[in-house]
Amino acid sequence: MGAESVLQGSSALTLLRRGATGAFLVQIAGAAFGMGAHLLVARLLGPVAYGDYALVLTWISVLCVLALVGQDSTVVRFLPRYLYDARWRKARGLRRVAPAIVAATSVAISLAGSAVVFGLQARLSRSLELTFFMGFVLLPVLAQLQLSGALHRALKHAVSASLFSTVVRPAILMALMLLVAYGLDIEVNSPLAVLVSAGAALFALWASNRFLRPAWSERVRRGIGAEYEVRQWVTVGRRLFFLSAVGVALNRLDVLVLGALGGADQVGPYYVAVQLAGIALYGLNAVNTILAPLTTQHYAAGDSGVLSRLVQRAATITFGVTTICAVALATSGYWILARFGPGFTQGYMPLLVLLGGQCVNAAVGPVGYLMTMTSFERQAPVIFGVGAFFNLLLSVFLVPRYGMLGAAWAATAGTVIWNVVALIFVRQRLDINPTILPL
Repeated sequence: MGAESVLQGSSALTLLRRGATGAFLVQIAGAAFGMGAHLLVARLLGPVAYGDYALVLTWISVLCVLALVGQDSTVVRFLPRYLYDARWRKARGLRRVAPAIVAATSVAISLAGSAVVFGLQARLSRSLELTFFMGFVLLPVLAQLQLSGALHRALKHAVSASLFSTVVRPAILMALMLLVAYGLDIEVNSPLAVLVSAGAALFALWASNRFLRPAWSERVRRGIGAEYEVRQWVTVGRRLFFLSAVGVALNRLDVLVLGALGGADQVGPYYVAVQLAGIALYGLNAVNTILAPLTTQHYAAGDSGVLSRLVQRAATITFGVTTICAVALATSGYWILARFGPGFTQGYMPLLVLLGGQCVNAAVGPVGYLMTMTSFERQAPVIFGVGAFFNLLLSVFLVPRYGMLGAAWAATAGTVIWNVVALIFVRQRLDINPTILPL
């Protein structure tokens, strides 16, 4: 290995460590604000209305992935290469095209979704119907906010990548909810709560774009002319879109099946348990925020040695942080759930099961990113699909019998299955060990 490769490896590891640390701190702050926002909304709405609120937000998070059509992954995949190779005109083109594609698809999905809900109004309560309509107001804003975060990530700004969605948005949501409920003395229901959430997301999007503007290179921001590789961006985006769609199905099917077969009174406590369990993966998410563009860069350069060391370091960091978070959440989870109100402690046992799945996810390492940020984005949706299939199959079988606990076991089984299959694939195709084990 040459001195230049050693220097690049050291620089990459330093960037990974600093970026992951900053992103992790932001996500911890986001967890505090996020849980605070959910706690406030749950206390204002009560278990049943909060169940409607949670069910609609889950559907909107699924549809948001569809609205992005893979463009969030596309910018992370292509933009670092363009900037590294000084292809400024292509960077300018991608910067303009991606938001336009997301805007068009998100508005189209919102209109189609509103038509579907209108057609199903006889089967839905009036409150749930209105909550869905407000959710479709939120969708285009949320999609643009997710894309803005991806642009931060592509520019290797790990801290700001999630700052506005995980910290600013829930902080503004809490402020607006307090203003509506106590300042204006308006009774809060689930449609109003989702509408307020849309307002908070709009403010976070404005702040994110303002912060992002000076981060662009002068040659990208003020340069003249642009080159558009729309066909390639759409093609790769479509492949990554299928991966994202399968991934969000894998992570949300349990909630949706529980909502369909178990009722809103179970969705609320389980949704809070899912949100709490997600905190355990903040270490993995923080590392992946900066690992994704680094993976793209070093894989394109053919520097497999640096890439291997980056991945192994990432696995060590994420598993340690995930284990610490899981133990802390398992210890304090019952008390936290009790703060949400009567009935929410039912989510404690599902929480423990979900935490076990998160630990397995972290131990296996960033196998998903290794596939999507290299050249195996076609195979990744198939592997994720295997996990989603088992999640759906087990959810339909277990939820009617065991309710929330059945949903948690189904979600955990799906997570373990796709991680194991992806690990086998990565070891065979990339010859990289992404786990904490000496395989």
